[in-house]
Amino acid sequence: MLAMSYISMIVAYTFVLFGFYILKLNHKETLNRLSASLNFCFAYWSFIYSFLYLAPSPESALFWHRIAAIGWVMFCPLATHFFLVLSEKTKNIHGIHWYIPLYGLPAILLFKTLLTNESLVAKVFVQSTSGLGWTYELNIGSVWFWLYWLMLFAYLGVALFFTIRWGKNSQRPRFIKQAKSISILAGVMMLIGIGTDLILPLITPFIPPLFHFFSIFWGLGGIYMIRRYKLMDVNIAVTPDIILETVMDPIVLLDNKGIIRKCNQATFDLLKYDASEMLGRRFSDFFKAQKYNLQRTDLLFKNKSLRNIEFDMVDSSGKVISIMASFSVTETELDGIVGVVGNLHDITGYKAMSKELEKMANYDKLTNLPNRRMFYNKLEKAIEKYHKHDQQFALVFIDLDGFKVINDTFGHDIGDQMLMKVSSLLAGVVRRQDVIARLGGDEFVLLFSRLQNKTELDGIMQRMQEKLVKPIMINNKICRVGMSFGISICPDDGMTPDELLKTADLRMYREKKYSG
Repeated sequence: MLAMSYISMIVAYTFVLFGFYILKLNHKETLNRLSASLNFCFAYWSFIYSFLYLAPSPESALFWHRIAAIGWVMFCPLATHFFLVLSEKTKNIHGIHWYIPLYGLPAILLFKTLLTNESLVAKVFVQSTSGLGWTYELNIGSVWFWLYWLMLFAYLGVALFFTIRWGKNSQRPRFIKQAKSISILAGVMMLIGIGTDLILPLITPFIPPLFHFFSIFWGLGGIYMIRRYKLMDVNIAVTPDIILETVMDPIVLLDNKGIIRKCNQATFDLLKYDASEMLGRRFSDFFKAQKYNLQRTDLLFKNKSLRNIEFDMVDSSGKVISIMASFSVTETELDGIVGVVGNLHDITGYKAMSKELEKMANYDKLTNLPNRRMFYNKLEKAIEKYHKHDQQFALVFIDLDGFKVINDTFGHDIGDQMLMKVSSLLAGVVRRQDVIARLGGDEFVLLFSRLQNKTELDGIMQRMQEKLVKPIMINNKICRVGMSFGISICPDDGMTPDELLKTADLRMYREKKYSG
């Protein structure tokens, strides 16, 4: 799913590039603005679908699918409008009243999707059997479904009809070739769309809808016709500098010695340096550790590319920025390797969020101790270590005595503060290599690693009891708790997490019953 999300994002960025390029050619012409808007429409569709592939549930996938409707609904009237302007049909139409039938129905369909919980196309989302992400069952029982597909066929069919007729009636070879090429391209795209997003979901849930991927050929075909057939009366070709400045991600161009020769404005914005401060310097000068990994550099020139490499860079203020980058070697037949193109992504926020999510998944929110999930992982690793190195360990199940009385007498707020205080006291007694975790409620568990003899463990448990003997003052209320515990030893009392926990739990309850 992550790969599909990345591809969607790349497709989105590519369409943005095409859109800005076309606008830069001549932003005053209606045809250019429509073509750019169509590219931005596809970009939005692909961008939103990058979230759909990562959706955690069918409901979330349906939500992102509906949000993407701005793309998969509005591309139809925009494409139709483009063809009508290209075929010069709009020259004979005065006023803007014809915009109502052109954009009215799509607007209704769009609002129907955005303002309700129902999609025009999808009835329900399911996981594709290929494992590539979410796919959907068609909403063929809804009249809105058929109205949407009727709109696609009617709008694009009419537009292609006028374009083909315009080409046949034209006396200029360039316009004839334009009409023929763009009609073939649009026809092929329609067939692909019908196949991937209509027929395949009807037959099998094997793969997710893929038309927004294939739509990149529309953009590529448009650029080809701009250059080959002077579509939209363009007389300049795309240049490396235009591409470099249009790409929204930071891009660096290095020579074969790692010297920065070019980079775009996004790179300067990321590192907060001027061009004079970066160009001509080694790329490694901006690393947190100012050195290259020579092994990876050799691998780069051998394989011609390296993808998703992580490293830290430092901006002009000294802030450390986490980067994920991909590098590709550029070469010519005459000169061989002439340089390296690096595409940089700032993942500082993503890594911070990942750490926070990892903490939420592995640590108890109240006490900040490891939770049950993390403790089980540690316990399984301790068992693996025993198998490899014959290293015994002990597990101690701890239950607080008298905690329920505190909760019932003073309330849960005092009880929570009591748990935090007790957790801090217990954590302050154990050794650095040990793990103490909260399983829930007033139950704690201690993983005592590298058990040589039971004397050291007995000493720690005694110190824990001594810590809890003293009354604890919370909000001017005197709170007292004790503890009961049971011990199990690997391998004597079990070789699995469940066996060890069960044995320690039973022994804890025997002690509680005996002492109570």
